[in-house]
Amino acid sequence: MTDLEIKWPDDMAEQTRVAKGRIERAGEALRAMPLEERLRLVCMVLEDWTKADSSWRRELTVAYSEASPFHEETVREGLDAALRAWRPDALHECARRELSPILDSAFLALAPFEWTAVLAGGDLPMTTLHSGVLPLVLGSPVLMREASGDQITAKLLKRSLETRSQVLAAAFESISFSTEDVAFEELLTAPCVVATGSDQTIRSISDRLAPHQRFVAYGHQFSIGLLGSQFVLGQDSLRELTNDFALDIVRWDQTGCLSPVVIYLVGLDPTESSAFANSLTQSLNLYHEKSPRGALPTATQANLANEVAEARMRQSNGTSMLFEGIDSVVTLESDATNRPAPLHRFIRLMPVATLTALRECLGPFAGRLSSVAVSGFAPDEDEELQELLARLGVSRITKPGHLQTPPIDWPHDGMPVFSPMTRFIQSD
Repeated sequence: MTDLEIKWPDDMAEQTRVAKGRIERAGEALRAMPLEERLRLVCMVLEDWTKADSSWRRELTVAYSEASPFHEETVREGLDAALRAWRPDALHECARRELSPILDSAFLALAPFEWTAVLAGGDLPMTTLHSGVLPLVLGSPVLMREASGDQITAKLLKRSLETRSQVLAAAFESISFSTEDVAFEELLTAPCVVATGSDQTIRSISDRLAPHQRFVAYGHQFSIGLLGSQFVLGQDSLRELTNDFALDIVRWDQTGCLSPVVIYLVGLDPTESSAFANSLTQSLNLYHEKSPRGALPTATQANLANEVAEARMRQSNGTSMLFEGIDSVVTLESDATNRPAPLHRFIRLMPVATLTALRECLGPFAGRLSSVAVSGFAPDEDEELQELLARLGVSRITKPGHLQTPPIDWPHDGMPVFSPMTRFIQSD
């Protein structure tokens, strides 16, 4: 035997245990740092990522474009828009709001978790950045399992932490392995587990945790658009509106939980609906010139082809209208029957007559809706619409063109930003 290779009994699990030991030791110095100082340093790191000329954002754009199926311009625009909407001062204000009982009280104190396991999900970088720094503010070191489709962002985050604070950097590590790896069980021993993923993934993790462990879960959700009949049909105003909706669709090729999967047309007549569909198709074509749709796996191509073929058949039967763009598809349905959402710049427009009818359409999706882009409703409809969306569990209502750029203090899934990830202790 000429080559002798020595391996751990389970290499990745052992690496995870060693990394856990390192961050637990680093946690002592992290917790010794005052909360206000940790918050100040994390805000400085965020400023490094969000400022107009951020070198970290430029580096991530290049590296992520090479490693992902997205077109480079799609990555650049998506990162620039999302991260420049994250105001570090808003995070500071959010921490003050949520943690003011701690900051201003002589009787309450934080009791940070010894360490936090962050199980990054999805393939978009913003989730990794957001979930990676929040526990550090609270005094809990982070061991992150990188998302399978993004093994770049966490490593860049680590380097950016090093430029601002060795204490913060030592308290953050990332590692990459599949959920089937034995090392995954090591992460699930954390006193606090933060996970983003499919409902199946969230259920699987929850079933393996003990009652005393804190589990902060962000499951599968989706977003929609709502267009009321009060929008202006004039050429310029219509194009501005459809450009905004198209931007929500083309960002990240419609693959994030903030991407609209359907736009409901509330109270529009057939002429208005057709004009909107045609203008939206033209707007999507314009974005193709700036940032074409990225490469698609074979299975995704087949699924899209099947949905287009099905839409053509229904158009020939007079039950829908199909508008095919350069790398996008718009279908104007005859009703609001729930249909598959193949994504990747495929958007369905569904007519509903009234807000009461919309309530019935959206009822089955209660708890699944993340954000809603709204336009074209009269002032007297706003209160009813907001009440409807609140009952459905929507955590953000915004304007078209802003779905994929939430502020950093947005209550994701309706939860506070900081407090779910920490404990509090009172002394009488």
